[in-house]
Amino acid sequence: TFMQIGNIVLGVDWDLKSPLPTGFTIGGSVCLGKEDNCKTQTQPYIAGRAYVGVSATLPEDNFFIAMVSELTIGGVIDLVSEYVPGLSSVSIPSKLAGSGIYPFDADYETNCAGALDGYRNQSTLDLECFAFLSFSPIKQQTIAF
Repeated sequence: TFMQIGNIVLGVDWDLKSPLPTGFTIGGSVCLGKEDNCKTQTQPYIAGRAYVGVSATLPEDNFFIAMVSELTIGGVIDLVSEYVPGLSSVSIPSKLAGSGIYPFDADYETNCAGALDGYRNQSTLDLECFAFLSFSPIKQQTIAF
């Protein structure tokens, strides 16, 4: 399979005084690539997670976070070439192939080995092993898996 999905979170906040829901939380993880590549963290694969929470009554609970493993032009071409015949013969300069988004840890290939282990059942993450964007306007948030 090309896409593995896991760590799905879906929640609805409901204030008993309101006839409509007052907030929600939704998110999950996705790994693109063959299932074995995702499990063993063997290229080519792209792993990512995204979560968002919105509350109409408690704005301090609003948050957004998106994370991605290494994402390079060459990696995307390698990944797609496993499913599109003939694309593997495409040659691009190494500097262009290596350009992209990398995790914060400069030595992530060594230090983050296993960071995606159990990508379906993982309850904690080492954020240094991902490139990420997060936003929480008022306070630090915790996402329950």
